[in-house]
Amino acid sequence: MANKVYQAQETIIDWQASGGTELLTLTSLATLTGRQGAMHDFGATARARRYAWRFFMKFSTAPIVGQSVDIYWKSAIDAAGVSRPDNDDGTGDIAVSAEDKLNNLLWIGAMLVDEAAVAVEMVASGVMDIPHQHGSPVVWNGTVDVFSTTAADMGFILTPIPLEVQ
Repeated sequence: MANKVYQAQETIIDWQASGGTELLTLTSLATLTGRQGAMHDFGATARARRYAWRFFMKFSTAPIVGQSVDIYWKSAIDAAGVSRPDNDDGTGDIAVSAEDKLNNLLWIGAMLVDEAAVAVEMVASGVMDIPHQHGSPVVWNGTVDVFSTTAADMGFILTPIPLEVQ
């Protein structure tokens, strides 16, 4: 009889402007600009490799249906999280210096605008593998609209999903 492999979710890691595990300040993110969150240290010991991700946000102006907010993953190695990062924009909560800085990041998904409304929370989600010790989400506003001015309206959540054999 074969063993079943169960999915056992663990404590979330979240990036928000305040109150999260790590900082990611997306308030008033302008059109065709990006922002990366602070690098998170996942630790050097055994941990989950698979994660469920969820991005949520609101706009301050009515967006155009079909436009996208792209979500990338930036990683780095070593104990300080500063050796060989995927681009040279630093390791903190900081603006993306140019669209070209997205070229060597891992594209993990997009939040497609599905309603031309300001007050609606829009969400995208998926599953990804994180093999490196340090990483952070990078958000690119590919729409013609500005993100909300309310800090609590935006964030990125990771849920570790270690696989367990029962």
